[in-house]
Amino acid sequence: MNTAFPPGWYQDPTGQGDARYWNGTSWTQSVDRGGVTVNVAIDPSAAQIPPVPGTQVSIPAPPSTSPTTTGGSSKGSAMGIIVGVLVVVVIGILIFVFVNDDSSDDTPTPGSTPAVEAPAPPASVGG
Repeated sequence: MNTAFPPGWYQDPTGQGDARYWNGTSWTQSVDRGGVTVNVAIDPSAAQIPPVPGTQVSIPAPPSTSPTTTGGSSKGSAMGIIVGVLVVVVIGILIFVFVNDDSSDDTPTPGSTPAVEAPAPPASVGG
């Protein structure tokens, strides 16, 4: 039974990376190459062969197996969606205000009424 080895990173038995993640029962596709985790398929016949004793290495768990990553990303995604919706609503309101701006009509605005000229005095006749 393969339960003798706890989940973790061990030297990659396939040689495709520096380390490969063992989930407690089989090898996963998560491979560490120089500090970068990539997915590399493993031959199904080799996936069940347990790690060699003493080959465990210290590397953080891959993102696909970390429960905190999943919870945090869904909260971040929800917040991003909310912010995106708010931005769209604000842009829609601004467009509505500018399109419906009635500043081109002939209604005078306060303080900009044109000066009215006083009527001319009556002309004197003969005199």
